[in-house]
Amino acid sequence: MELFIHMFEHAFEHSIEDTWTMIPILFLAYCLIEYFERKPSKDDGLFWNLQKFGPIFGAALGLLPQCGFSVLAAMLYLQKNITLGTMIAVFIATSDEAIPILISEPQLIPSLMVLLVLKFILAAAAGYLTDKVLVRHQHVISFNDLPEDEEEEDFEEDQNDVSSCPCCYPQYPMWLSVTIRTLKIYFFIFITTLVLNLLIEGIGEENLSAILLHGSWLQIPLAALFGFIPNCAATVVLCQLFASGSLSFAALFAGLCTNAGLGLLVFFQYSPNKKIFFKTIAIIFMVSIAAGALIGLIQTMLPL
Repeated sequence: MELFIHMFEHAFEHSIEDTWTMIPILFLAYCLIEYFERKPSKDDGLFWNLQKFGPIFGAALGLLPQCGFSVLAAMLYLQKNITLGTMIAVFIATSDEAIPILISEPQLIPSLMVLLVLKFILAAAAGYLTDKVLVRHQHVISFNDLPEDEEEEDFEEDQNDVSSCPCCYPQYPMWLSVTIRTLKIYFFIFITTLVLNLLIEGIGEENLSAILLHGSWLQIPLAALFGFIPNCAATVVLCQLFASGSLSFAALFAGLCTNAGLGLLVFFQYSPNKKIFFKTIAIIFMVSIAAGALIGLIQTMLPL
């Protein structure tokens, strides 16, 4: 018992030392994110661009650190306003909380830049592959053909039915929402770091690497499966494992490509055709694994 208490105290001290400097950077990152989330804007522009430019705009939109875009894409697809490929592009590009977390670790910013570029390329490519090869001849209802008042009311009702994101607090003043989000994500980061430090203290770094399949190709599909968990905690775990060196960049990439926030949850809940849902899951999973494996192969020759 005394040994465990000593290990816990040691791991706790190390976890605080490793993570406390992230708080001000997380706070600033969420200030910026909240500013753009709360800035008045016409959603119509997003609708038109998603319909006009399809997967390429969906990939760009998904990169913005807002989990609400994946929900928006799911609802628009269910209303037949965008193609399946466009929705998939948004899902793959979405990174949930990865951007503020990786920004809070200055040494990981170069990896973040590479991650965003690769996610954009993969998301756009997967979207066009879906629309042009896998699911062709989709019927899309143009916004020009919609009765404005009626459709706006229907869409607002659909959005009201969707559960709000548990990571966002638009009902509070901006300073309070930013503080809550910062502390919540920091708590997840701290707990993950503490658990990792306890494992290292208890079983050793080499044994932990073996358990997490460090250096194994199996890490990529396992990370991709883990990424499907519709919670920001999944993103935190993936990013912290990568920061600690326990997760490869290829596995991180695969895990973040399958992590679409609440978009997949909304799609499953409201989709009348569950076969399309599972086909979407399969496309995202296979594309993420293939891309992760390719990155892993490149890493062996040119480490990222």
